[in-house]
Amino acid sequence: MKYFEKIKNYVINFTKKGLTPHEIAKGLAIGVLVAFVPVMGTHTILAIGLASLLRLSPLIVLVGTQISNPLSYPFQLFLCAEVGNLILKGSFLEITFSKNLNYISHYLWPILVGSVVLGILSSGASYAVIKFFLNRRKRQT
Repeated sequence: MKYFEKIKNYVINFTKKGLTPHEIAKGLAIGVLVAFVPVMGTHTILAIGLASLLRLSPLIVLVGTQISNPLSYPFQLFLCAEVGNLILKGSFLEITFSKNLNYISHYLWPILVGSVVLGILSSGASYAVIKFFLNRRKRQT
């Protein structure tokens, strides 16, 4: 829990630096969207690129990408594959283990579709929740 407490305090410190709740929530939501990109190693580059393109704080966007870490990434990828296959074929994936590389295409499209859908839903939800809590905190002080 200390990890999430540090992230929470880090986000709250941005309000003290003059950023509005909208700017903070927008940056974190973009970071969450980037976190669902299914290619490991591209999150930091994409986050910094989108932050500069959208004129957001790169640090806030990078904090948003932290939902995708080495511990959560396998589960996130599995969930994306399941959601993507449910959208594309109307059923959950049949998981088989094989050395045949043709199975890569079997999983590729469901992962891509699921990543887009879950990324958009998660970033929208994170924007709404973070903006709500930051506005509530702002009213209390």
